[in-house]
Parts: sequence; C-alpha cells; structure tokens
Amino acid sequence: MAVSARDALLLVTNSLERVKTVGVVGAGVIGACVAFSLAQRGVRVHCVERAQPGGLTTDVSFARLSAYQQPTYPRFELSHTGMIEHIRFANQFASAPWWHPTGSLAWSDAAGTGGAGTSESFSEVVDRLSAWGYRAIWYDPAQANRDWEPGIAFPHGQASIVRFPDEGWVDGPRLVSALIESAMRSGHLKVWKGAVEEIRVRGGRVVALRLDNQAVIEVDAVVNAAGPEALTVAAALGAPMSGAVARRSSLVVDLAANGDPLRHVLRGSEAHLRSAGPGRVRVRSDQVDVGLPAEIRSDPGDEIVKDLLDRVYRTVPALASSAVERVRIGAAVFPSDGFPSVGALSGISGYFEAFANSGITLAPLIGRTLATQIVTGEIHPLWGRCSPDRLRVAS
Repeated sequence: MAVSARDALLLVTNSLERVKTVGVVGAGVIGACVAFSLAQRGVRVHCVERAQPGGLTTDVSFARLSAYQQPTYPRFELSHTGMIEHIRFANQFASAPWWHPTGSLAWSDAAGTGGAGTSESFSEVVDRLSAWGYRAIWYDPAQANRDWEPGIAFPHGQASIVRFPDEGWVDGPRLVSALIESAMRSGHLKVWKGAVEEIRVRGGRVVALRLDNQAVIEVDAVVNAAGPEALTVAAALGAPMSGAVARRSSLVVDLAANGDPLRHVLRGSEAHLRSAGPGRVRVRSDQVDVGLPAEIRSDPGDEIVKDLLDRVYRTVPALASSAVERVRIGAAVFPSDGFPSVGALSGISGYFEAFANSGITLAPLIGRTLATQIVTGEIHPLWGRCSPDRLRVAS
C-alpha cells in the first residue's frame, strides 16, 4: 500500500519522539559505528563495554577491507558497498588516520586454487570478481617485485599475481577511539564499563538494561553489537539464537620489523600480511587457522605459532629478523549463512542486532543504515536477507 508524504512524515516524527535513548551493547568497531551514527542524529546513547572500547575482537582482527572472500553476488554486493562506504565515512573527518587504502596483492596456492574454503581456481575467483565490477590487475612476479613489493619471495613457478587496487586495511582500535571521543564530545554518548545481565521488556517493548554491577539504564531501544558475546546478550533478552550461528578462531601475530617492509596487504598462498603501523607487521594464515579449535581463546601452542611464522618468513624472507611483539587468538561469531544479522527482531519492539563476519568492512555501513532504521523506521534494501528473525529457535 502506498504511503503519502504526509503519512511518511508522521511516521518519522513519531519514531523520533519514541526513540530518544538507545543502549548499544559492545564498543567494538560495529558498536562504535552504531553509537556514533546515532549520536550524530541527536539520540542519547549508552554504550556498554566490558573492556577497553575496541580492545577485544576489533584489536585482534586482521582488519582487511575486501570483498574477495564472498562467493555469491548478494554477499559480494554487501562487502563491496561496505568498502565504498569507508570512503564516504572517512570524508566526514578532517583526517582519517585509521583508514589505509593501500591496495592488495594476491596469488594462488601451489594447486592454483582460490584459497581455503573454495573449489574454484584462483583465476576463476578473479574472473568472477571482475565480472561483478571489482577492479583486478594482473602482473607477472617480476613486475610485482619491481613495481610494488620487492621483498616478496613468490613461490617457484608462480605464473601471475593480482593487484586489487581498492582493497586496504583499517586500524580498528584507532577508528573506535576516534568515534567514541567524537560522540562523547557531542554530549550524546556515555560509556559504561560492564556486562549486560538482563534486557528488560515491558509490554513487548525494551525498556531498560541491567548490568552486572546492578546498574539499571533506562532505554527506548537496544542494539546487540556484542560480537562473540552476541549470543549471551540475546539470551539476556530471552530470545536465544538457534544453531544457525558459526564460530571461528584466528591466530594473529604482530611483528616488530625494521622500517616498513610492506606497501600492500598481501594475500599469499601461505600467509596473509599487512602493515600494522610504522615498524609493525600483522600476519595470519588460512591454513593455520583451519587447524585451530573453534573455541580456542588463548595459548595456541609453540608449534602452531612456529608454523605460522615459517609461512610468513617464506613469503617475506626479510621478516625472519623481526621480533615477535604479540601473539593472540581472535574469536568471531556470525550467522552461518555468511550474511550479517542486522535489524529489528520481530515481536520485541526496540531490540536490534548488529553482528557480522568481516565486521571491519561492514561497520560504517551498518552504523549509518541501522541508525536510520532505529530513528525513522526505514530499512536499507541491502539488509533484506539479514533479519535477526532467521536466527531464532523455532517455537
């Protein structure tokens, strides 16, 4: 049924009158983007975080901006749109020191496949992405060494390298810090340290959060942006998720290097590498991660770390002289269909979710569009497949 301009205006006005205070659970990159976008709209925001904002999953993420890993067009469209959103987002600020649009270099494994989790060949993956409008430029190894990355030891017999010029990486903690500080300066954000033990509902509507220190925060709506703890927060509402949720762990090592040995994000056949700021390099490996238990949170073991570092040193031999700065395990929880959970849950007014795989890539897009939905009721068309309803236990 068509809605008149007058009725649409009334809908927006009523929503603005109704949603004046929002609780955001989680101050990782997605939660910070949601809180910032709500504060920009003049909404009072209470952000609850059990650790330093941006200090848990966001700090351990490899934080690559990419749509490479998406196997279907709808999932690719989401990630690609998220990458474009980072440009618009960065342009809101006088400077955006967290955003590094360096481009990336990628090459196949020894079998010529597109990487872990795909049966496609590397060239088939690149051709598919190119057909979807993703920029990709082929080089031979000598060209790539000469023009882009002289320090890479490409595997013997490697025929070709692809440069994705629109990819890059994000300094997640720096982004979170900038957003939290900006929203707090506006007077619209308060950060609470703690965990949510209860989401109170009255008359089918969210009315308050109770924290583990027994503090009660009255709200008109709540956003579950708790990342790996999203299932726990949903249970605090009394709306547990079904088994349609996947978990993944990733070993991430930071190296203290001499100088700045990398210009690009590298998606190598054995390891992935990127700069992590001056004199630092962050590394991980699909092959190593596939052998990690999904529930592991710490202590990967010396042999697993050595395996990763050996792969890194074979890729960039100069890094063999670098010092290991940090060894950590990152944990992720996300819908197993690969789409994020973004939007409102039916049946409980004022409860929204925002958690995803590739959270760094999608965070500014989720923040802006979910804030719009909370304030105006307008649902962005890209979230049509992403309703939290699909994750609920069937009654």
